[in-house]
Parts: sequence; structure tokens; C-alpha cells
Amino acid sequence: MGYYIFSYGIKTDQVLNAFNSKDAALEKEIQENKIFENYADFEVDDFETAPDKALIDIIQNRPFDTKSNYAYGYAVIGICATLGVDLPYGQEIKLGYETDLINKVLSEDFNIHDINIEETLLDSPHPFPIPKIDDWPLIGLIKNQELQELKRKLSSLKITDEQIEELEDDPEEREFSYEHLKGIIDNIDYCIENNLDLVSFCH
Repeated sequence: MGYYIFSYGIKTDQVLNAFNSKDAALEKEIQENKIFENYADFEVDDFETAPDKALIDIIQNRPFDTKSNYAYGYAVIGICATLGVDLPYGQEIKLGYETDLINKVLSEDFNIHDINIEETLLDSPHPFPIPKIDDWPLIGLIKNQELQELKRKLSSLKITDEQIEELEDDPEEREFSYEHLKGIIDNIDYCIENNLDLVSFCH
């Protein structure tokens, strides 16, 4: 178990346009998205709104149930999974374990001390007009221009598949860190090249 970070490439304006759109076709498309189906019918008690109801509130411009703020976060995941793009590197990153390994490699192997990977991916504020979420899912958005600056900061990372293979038996499990870092860079490059923003979630 644990909490995992995953990302999509999105055109933020397109996602924002889904809010209050009253677009029944889009609503149905999101409801049928395999990713959203994993969240849609989360068990709730009599005083909570499920993510499938939260999605309808978002699309149909209905009042939000602020007591069920988490549900609107999962609805946003569904919207981004539907309107966004699957990135080249889709492997989830375990929060608090693999993120710690990545931060250690950044500092010790590449002398990069000013980047904390979970803060980088998740602390950038998002513009989605949903109730403030008290716990999960976490949501962070890095705009395309900010991705270009992040790429500059990570420019010293030149990681190859051969390097990753050589670390297969590394006792400090640096193989996973190198693989994740290469994947994150590939995703940043993809978003920059395709004029996409990078949205990340964690739950």
C-alpha cells in the first residue's frame, strides 16, 4: 500500500472549459473512462458525495458538497485522464519511499540540492475551481513555461538505459531513482514539445 504520484499532459484551458459546460457527451465520456471508473463509485455514507456525483456537479454547474471535497479531486482526475494525454513514462512513484531515493540521488549523484521531487510535482497550485481538499488526492500543476525552467535546472541529468541496467544490483536501489528521473525528464520534454502542462496527482 502507500501513496503514489502519477501525471498527465494537459491543456489546462481545455480542462477548465469542462467546468460548468453542461456537456452531456463529455460527461458520458468521462464516466466511461477506465481510470475514472476506478473512483466513480467509492463507498460513501449518507453524508458524502461520491466522485461520480461530484463529476456531475462540475459539468452541470450544480452546488458543490464541500464536506466531500475529496470527491471533486477524483473527478478532476477523471477529467484530466479523459481530456489529457498519457505521457511516455507512466510508472507511478511511491511517495515517501521512492521520492526520498530520488531526492538523495539528485543531491549525491548530480549535486542538485534545490529540487525536492514531490514538492516539485505536487506543490504548484492548480487553477481548478473545486473545494479545497483536506487530504487526498493531492494535485499539482506545472505550466509549460515552468517546465522549461525545470528542464534547465535538470539539464545536468543525462541518464541512459545502459546506466539504469548497470544499477540493477545496486544495494541502495538507485536503479529505481535513475529510472524515475529519466522518465520524469522524458515527460517534461514531451509536454514542452507538445505545448502541454504537467498535472500530477497523489493518493
